Amino acid sequence: MKLSNRSLIVVPLMVLTMFQFSCEENDSGIDFVDFEARFVSEINNRTASFNNLSNEATSFVWDFGDATSSTLINPVKTYDEDGTYTVSLTAINDNGDIDTFQDDVEVELILIVNGNFENGSQGWIIGVNDNALAPVVTENGNSFYEVDITNPNPDQPFLVNLSQKLPITQGETYVLTFDAWSDRNRTIIAGIGLSGGDFSNDTQTVNLTDTPQTFELTLSSQEFGAPDARVLFDNNGEAGLVRIDNVSLNLQ
Repeated sequence: MKLSNRSLIVVPLMVLTMFQFSCEENDSGIDFVDFEARFVSEINNRTASFNNLSNEATSFVWDFGDATSSTLINPVKTYDEDGTYTVSLTAINDNGDIDTFQDDVEVELILIVNGNFENGSQGWIIGVNDNALAPVVTENGNSFYEVDITNPNPDQPFLVNLSQKLPITQGETYVLTFDAWSDRNRTIIAGIGLSGGDFSNDTQTVNLTDTPQTFELTLSSQEFGAPDARVLFDNNGEAGLVRIDNVSLNLQ
């Protein structure tokens, strides 16, 4: 009876020990038991970098959710369009066993950097001088572009200009969104266009008040396009403050 009691104690200890050694820890903090498919992703605009965390697998098949695939261990995928894609990883081990893991990735092309001006003037310039940084102020913890027009010229509104260079593809439709306000009723010109040559552009005039408003402009690049085009704000047409914040530009 004593021997039998001891065997009842030893067996569960052996099972526990085998279970502990079958777990594998990795940098992700995920503990795996035996064969399993798993991955995590890092998104930068429309590019997704996949980190394969599968355990005890020897080959892989990725389905990126847009009718493309890969057999690389850690692929990098650039999507052609914004959207949410269901990505599947199928892992296969030496025995021919198969396990599949799925996760959704959301990608969006971000053309504007520092659109909220929280990094100061980063990315923004005034006029045609790439070294002239845009004036940025901070009030109550919020940063935004601000300029005070004291000598306006309606014929040359571009003399006081805020812009950011970025790629514009010819023949596309873009949506420019931003917040803007003044200390009075006045207008500014906003849009997209070339940063040189004939300065072809598509712009609209918007009416500012002393209350912040969100503007959404639909713009066309049917007649122009360049890798160093720009989003632009021409502010010199009328007197008064111009304040701009939360700028974004996206393909429609």
